[in-house]
This record gives sequence, C-alpha cells and structure tokens, in this order.
Amino acid sequence: MSKTAGARLRELIAGPGCLVTPGCHDALSARVARHAGFEAIAVSGFGVEAALLGAPDIGLLTLDELVSQARRIVRAVDVPVTCDGETGFGGVHNVARLVREMEEAGVAAIQIEDQTNPKRCPALEGRTVVSLEEQLVRLRAALAARRDPDFVIIARSDADIVSFDELVLRCNRYLEAGADMAMPICFSVDGRPLSQLDGDGQMEVCERLARAIDGPVKGVLIPAGYTAADMGRIGYSLMGLTGGPIEAMVDALHGALVALRETGSEAAWRARHPPSFPAPSGIAGLLGLPEYLAFERRMSGEAG
Repeated sequence: MSKTAGARLRELIAGPGCLVTPGCHDALSARVARHAGFEAIAVSGFGVEAALLGAPDIGLLTLDELVSQARRIVRAVDVPVTCDGETGFGGVHNVARLVREMEEAGVAAIQIEDQTNPKRCPALEGRTVVSLEEQLVRLRAALAARRDPDFVIIARSDADIVSFDELVLRCNRYLEAGADMAMPICFSVDGRPLSQLDGDGQMEVCERLARAIDGPVKGVLIPAGYTAADMGRIGYSLMGLTGGPIEAMVDALHGALVALRETGSEAAWRARHPPSFPAPSGIAGLLGLPEYLAFERRMSGEAG
C-alpha cells in the first residue's frame, strides 16, 4: 500500500536539516516549484486569495474555493502539499469539514490559526485573536475529524500581537492538546515591529521562540543574512516561505506588461530578460506536454 501524503511529509520533516516549502497559488506555480526541485510545496492563503479573487488577504476566501484550488494543486505535482487552513472557516463542524475535505483532496497538512474572523494577513494591521480556549476547541475538532493519523495538523498562533510570552504559551498549549507542530507568527515582539530589528536581531528572536516551544516548530521568515540551514540549526523543522514566489511573479508580470504598453512590443523585455521557459513551447514542456502526447500515441496505437 502506498504511503499517504501526510506520511511522506512526516518523513521529509523528520529528515536532516529544515524542510523548505515554497508558496504556490495555483497548479502552474506548483509545477514551477516542483521543477525547481522542491520536495514539498505550500498552498498560500494569501496567494490563493490574490489569484482567485484579486483581493488582499482579509478573509474573503471561502472553504470551497480553498479546497478546490488545493485539489488542483495536489493533482499537478507528485510531492506532499501543505495548505493554509485559515481559521477553519467557522465553528467545530466547519473545522471538521475542512480537515475531511483537505484529506480527500490529497493534502498532506493544514495549519489552523487562532485569529478571529474575518482573519487577515499578519503583515496587515488589525489582527485580533480568539481566546486560548476557543482555539483549543478548533484544534480538538480538527484532530477528531482526521481519518489518516499521519495527516499533519499545524497550530498557528498570532498571539505576538498580545506578547511574546503569550505567543509561546499558546504554542505550547496547542502542542499539548495534540497538534503535530506549532507555527508562531512573530511580526512584533512585545509591541515592537520585528522589521525594526536587523537580521541578527530577528534571528535572536527566532531562536528564542524555538528554544521556548516544546515541540516541532514551523517558521515563516528567514532573517536577512541567514539561510534555511541556519533555521534548522536553531530548531526549526519546517519553513513555509510563501511571500517570495508570488512577489516574484507579480513583479515580473508587471514589468513585462509595462514594457509592452510603453514599447508596443514584447521584444525589448525578452531581450533584457531571456525566458527560461519561452511561450508556448517551454511552458508546455514544463506542464508535461511530452507525456500528454505520448499518451495520445499509445491510445492511437491501441485503437488501430
């Protein structure tokens, strides 16, 4: 019997170093990440909300929209896929439904956060969190709903908006309740934006978090001057780096379109930025065109 996606992800996390999962927002971006050699991929709620709705990450995405996009992404790649589960999309029945549908879609792991509804990107102002007890109820519902014991439940906390100590306390309580991994969001440290610290200062905060949390930790930020290997050395098992890929895509797309509008031609942009996957042939190859054509030939041969 083949291993489930959750079991394969657990093996990768248990391996040496720190597993990096780049963010994707659709099947194409997932294919690109896989072609780049990544062994696991993360579905970004920020990215999906932007790609599907053209909206910022302020809680507009629905459960059905997220699950259907995750299903398409899972089908496009042969590696474990983790997915942002937002706040669970409602009460205990919604959380349970989310877990079951994500499992059925082939997702390996989801993270459930302790923000209030509607949630928002931690880089935006206005985050608030539910009580510790309310998040524990969400997690109990998620754990009770999973059918595959290897499906990974990650407990995310945004309690950095309260205090550093509260963030640590919540992560430890979530792990005690049965979550497989804690995901502390730390965009502020006791009221001071983390961005005001230099790379070394940010790394010191990350290390303090990892030391204080009694279990596996997922991170979302690699401070300037450091690498994923450094994060592994200070105790992080998994890094979900979801902002960079969509930032690169938007920047490149915007630059190409501005050049087209200003020059009336695509040639100047291509000359400055020779494509690694020229359209349409290079992109078609990335998307598996040879395999599709081979299937057609086999079917034609059988029919004939």
